[in-house]
Amino acid sequence: MKVMLSKKPAVATALLMMLSLYILLNMIVFVNATKPPESPTVYIDGSGSVELIWKSGKSQIYYSNASPKLGGLDTIAIAPNHGWHIYVVLIDGVPQDILDEDGFSLIIVCAKDTISVAFLENGGVDDVDLGFNTEAYPDPHVGLIFDNVLADGFVYACTAEFQPPNAEGDSWDVMTDAIFDQSVMIILVLNLADLDGSDPTALRLLRTENDLARADVNSDGYIDGTDVSIVANANPSEIGDPNYDPRLDQNSDGVIHDDDVNIVNDFVGESVWEDITLQVIVDNDLVYVYGLTDRFSIFGVTRRE
Repeated sequence: MKVMLSKKPAVATALLMMLSLYILLNMIVFVNATKPPESPTVYIDGSGSVELIWKSGKSQIYYSNASPKLGGLDTIAIAPNHGWHIYVVLIDGVPQDILDEDGFSLIIVCAKDTISVAFLENGGVDDVDLGFNTEAYPDPHVGLIFDNVLADGFVYACTAEFQPPNAEGDSWDVMTDAIFDQSVMIILVLNLADLDGSDPTALRLLRTENDLARADVNSDGYIDGTDVSIVANANPSEIGDPNYDPRLDQNSDGVIHDDDVNIVNDFVGESVWEDITLQVIVDNDLVYVYGLTDRFSIFGVTRRE
C-alpha cells in the first residue's frame, strides 16, 4: 500500500520563509532610511577655515578640529587666513588636487570619515595674479590688494631696519615684480595686546622710500643739517674703522666718504614718512591698518601725534 505525502506542509514552509525574507528586507530598508547619514570629522592644521555645506542648505564654518552631527555633505569650501596658503587636503585619506592655494571649493563631496586640511605660512612671498582687485598676503602681518594687475609676478615682504618715529610693531620692506596699474592697498596687521590699552584708531600707516629712510640717519623723520653732520663726522672711514657705521654708508660700498655726505645733503628738507592711512579696523584681537599707495618701499605703523 502506498502512502501519499501531502504537499501542504512544504508549501506552507516556503511561504513562511518568503514572508520572513520580505519582512527582513523591509526592516533593513527602514533602518537605512531612518538612521542619520554618516558625517565626517574635520581636522585643521595651521591658520584657515573649512566651510561645510550640506544638501539641506545648512552651512557651518570651522576654524579648528570638529565633529559635525549632520550628514548629507555636499560641498567643502577651504580658505587660508591672511599670510597662509593651502598646503594639503585629504578626503577620507585621499590627497586632493589643490587648484588654488588661496582657497577653493570641492563640489559634491561624499566624505564619510575625515576631511584633513593643512595650512602653511607664506614665509614672506606670495604670488600676484592677473586681474582686478587681486589679493596677496606674503606674511600674516602684511596684505595687499592690487586694483589692476597687468603682468603677474610675486610680492615679497620682510621686516625693515628703518622705523618711523614712535613705531608700533615691525615695519616692512615690501617689493613686487608684478606690473600693476593704478593703486595698491596695503594692510598691516598688529596684535591688539601689543598696544598696551591705547586707542587703536589713533594708529597711522606711513610709507617711505629706501633712500629717504637711509638718509634720515638720526631717525627723527626729517632730513636736515644734523643728518649731514653725522655722516660728515664719519668721513673718511671704512669697514673695520672705529668711526665706520654701516647705517651712514649711504651707497653701501664699505666706505664713508664725500659721496655719502653728498647723498644726504641732496635730501635736506625732505620729510621722510608719508601718511597713507585709509582706515583702522579692530577685529577681535587684531588691528588692521589700511593705506593706499601707488609705489612700494617701506611701510610702518605709528601713533598719531
